[in-house]
Amino acid sequence: MSNIEHTLHRIDRGAEHAVRLAVMASLVGTPAPPVHPARSRAMALPKWRLIRVLAYIETNIGERITLAKLAETAGLSRMYFAKQFRATTGMRPHDFVLRKRIERAQQMLAESSDALVDIALSVGFQTQAHFTTVFKKIAGYTPYQFRREQPRAA
Repeated sequence: MSNIEHTLHRIDRGAEHAVRLAVMASLVGTPAPPVHPARSRAMALPKWRLIRVLAYIETNIGERITLAKLAETAGLSRMYFAKQFRATTGMRPHDFVLRKRIERAQQMLAESSDALVDIALSVGFQTQAHFTTVFKKIAGYTPYQFRREQPRAA
């Protein structure tokens, strides 16, 4: 499964989770907020636009990725894109890009012995310090700790 397919699958699971919560709320008598499918769908980023944006992020993960460029890739204004992207993924575009950078860094840390600063730069961070701060915030531990815990091939 490609990274884009994996991300789409996680987004679909999020929608399923919302439906399950609404069903559970109705079963226990807790009023659930009204669901307006037409309005929800109108706010969601169409799948074809999402695929284009995810492919752009994947291809340019080591470069500067701006909201303007993501919106341009989707063919939307910046604010409309940001709103639709968040409605679709549950994350702001910037946070999503940071998570993708950290996922790529984790893969590189597990598969190579490259220096942390080289990995930081290759996934689009300007400094190793910022990389370490974001990595720890998202992953719960530093890049060094992550690498140390990886099993070594025999």
